[in-house]
Amino acid sequence: MGMLAFFSVLGTAGNAMVLYVYVRKRHKLAATVFIISLAATDFMTCLVIVPYTIAVEYLDYFITYDIICKLYMFFITSNVPFAAFIMVAIAVDRYLCICHPFCHLMNAQRAKNITLSLAGVAFLLGVVTSLNYSVYIITDINDCNPDKTPLVQNLSESILLNASSLTSSKSTKKIFQMEQMSHVLKSEASYPYKKCLYSKVEYSGKCQPSETIFSSSFVNTYQNLYAALFLLAFIAVFILYGLVYRSVLIRRAKRRRQRRSTQTVSVRKESWFSEHHRPSLTNIFSKKCSDAHERHPDVEIARQLTIREKGLVANIRTAAMLFVVTAVFIVAFLPAWLMAHTVIQYHMVVFYTYFSYNVANPIIYAFMNKAFRRDLREVFDCKSVLRELN
Repeated sequence: MGMLAFFSVLGTAGNAMVLYVYVRKRHKLAATVFIISLAATDFMTCLVIVPYTIAVEYLDYFITYDIICKLYMFFITSNVPFAAFIMVAIAVDRYLCICHPFCHLMNAQRAKNITLSLAGVAFLLGVVTSLNYSVYIITDINDCNPDKTPLVQNLSESILLNASSLTSSKSTKKIFQMEQMSHVLKSEASYPYKKCLYSKVEYSGKCQPSETIFSSSFVNTYQNLYAALFLLAFIAVFILYGLVYRSVLIRRAKRRRQRRSTQTVSVRKESWFSEHHRPSLTNIFSKKCSDAHERHPDVEIARQLTIREKGLVANIRTAAMLFVVTAVFIVAFLPAWLMAHTVIQYHMVVFYTYFSYNVANPIIYAFMNKAFRRDLREVFDCKSVLRELN
């Protein structure tokens, strides 16, 4: 509870600052939209879900009202897949910006539409999970008396014995009726529990899995699908960032080859020029203006290349920061995911460390994003100036 309380306070303050800085930006990129969505999710988690979890654990899941149980399970199982989906969307955005920079497939409006669609999918997952939990459980009631079975079997045998003693033609109808009665009694003796075993919904007061709405087979299928979604998301993120890293390495190698070839050509030109031409000082000054006009297009091209390289470097830095965010999410969530599927032994403190991911993002932004640090510094500087003026 102390750990969760620490996560709640620190995460709420940190994500509030992230939201304040990024929401104030006028020109929002697709990455900015995804970061705002992620920060809003983390803020609500630290403000609402973590204190909710503290209360539920303190009560040992003994919750009086069914709606509170379902609401908690909705919150706890919809925010985590939404964060995982946003990670995949961020990886796709970084892949498009770095590997295909001239396609312009992702913009702020499309990022908003994607975020809303992913939120809808996470909402449905949360609803299904919440309906699977309840403070009411189904119990099997057994009012049967198995001792009656031998009596029924003996009665059936005696009826068949009497039926075999009737041999006249007038007794054919009666024999048939007695045989039918014997068959019914045998079926009742074979299934003595079918009319006295039934199910009943009872109040337990504890928030736990229940089959009041969904059957156990449906729940098992849904749990496998729910786990597969996380696995597919992690695989997709690793593949996309692997392609981004491969593209960066290819561009660096290409740039090195270009620099080497440019240096070789320039050295050859200088040696040839020094051997065949020895211009006087007057000729150099006379050609100064013409050389300036000839170099002007080259300077413009170089300037455009420099701007393009700066944009590429900025995208790579953003991709590196968001990759660290994704890696922290996987490391924090993996133990809880393995415990939920009984792969490793359950430990409460280790299980709830996955909330540390919601706290870590503002710290990652502060250490790896100079623009975020600058904007945050400006916010505090403006507030200190206002206090001095007042």
